[in-house]
Amino acid sequence: MSPRYDLFWFFGGALVTLLVLGLYFGAGVPIVVLWWTWLLAFDGPHIGAAFTRTYVDRQEWRSRRNVLLLSLLSFAVGPVFLLLNVVTGSQDPFLVFLGLATFYGYYHVVRQHYGFLSLYKARNRDFDKIDFHVDKWFLYIGSWAPYFYFLFTHPKARALIRLPVDGPRGLLEQTAIIAMIAVWLLVLLAFLVRLFTGFSARIRQPHVAYLLVTVLLYAAVYFFVARFEPVYAQSQGPDQDFLLLSVLVVIFHNIQYLGLVWFHNRNRYGAAASESFGPAVAVNRSLGRYLLACHIFSGIVYFLFAASTGVFPNFQILLNRRVGPFTANQLGLCLWWGLAINHYYLDQKIWRISGDSALKRNLGLA
Repeated sequence: MSPRYDLFWFFGGALVTLLVLGLYFGAGVPIVVLWWTWLLAFDGPHIGAAFTRTYVDRQEWRSRRNVLLLSLLSFAVGPVFLLLNVVTGSQDPFLVFLGLATFYGYYHVVRQHYGFLSLYKARNRDFDKIDFHVDKWFLYIGSWAPYFYFLFTHPKARALIRLPVDGPRGLLEQTAIIAMIAVWLLVLLAFLVRLFTGFSARIRQPHVAYLLVTVLLYAAVYFFVARFEPVYAQSQGPDQDFLLLSVLVVIFHNIQYLGLVWFHNRNRYGAAASESFGPAVAVNRSLGRYLLACHIFSGIVYFLFAASTGVFPNFQILLNRRVGPFTANQLGLCLWWGLAINHYYLDQKIWRISGDSALKRNLGLA
């Protein structure tokens, strides 16, 4: 967008991630304080940001009505799995839903980073096919290999996927774990070789620094910091086992998304914007209004949804309540993950540049 804007919004989140590490390990700030601060000041607002350019925009309702309505079906996914619990007489179907939703969340994070890679390449007219494949696979493998390494080596994570908690067993499993580290090192080497072997122009391109920051950050989190989890001594289950990990993985993504949506919105709903956009114009009249709207959504809707799950520390409501065969907190989890899946699905639709001249213009690509 501009060097200053990019540094603050698109790279700054990585520094905030390091700040969180310093606050926890260095300053001793309680993890519950850090987690709720992240949830309400960063994660919730980034969910609300998507709504400032979709559900409150009249023109979006005209052009994407089917997408906006279909995305609301995300709130029905959890209840379907709850019904499967009743049919099967087992808690496993809903646990599968929670696992898949969590996996979808990390997929969403990685895909956003791929989106930023694509934006940087488009703005710098970098259309070299070899570079594209090197960059793409460096990002994908560089982000996913540490994730799967964590999944197959951390005792708490292994328990969730029904593996023995005392560590990898058997030659096949141990070989797979070594392969995860090896393939991560190989893509890093390939990226650096391509960078320094006769292609000096690449070093000056912003996407190179972006990829290195992103991949190295997630590698540090999953390969090393994850070993300390659970840092919450009173943890009562998987939702409390990985509080620090959740903050470190997602806060970078949150800040980037808030910046990306604001850049889009100030161009789309600026001074010359048509009133046909509806409430979106008023919501996005200034950065302050935009952030205020996002944080009001977070402080009310997101907080209530989180509290209704009954699984996050300190703020829990509807405990020991039932609605027919289900607990109220199970329904709260359906709301919580329904909102998240709604966001993931919308994001896959509203940022597709191909064939969308208005989006290209609002992102400064036209």
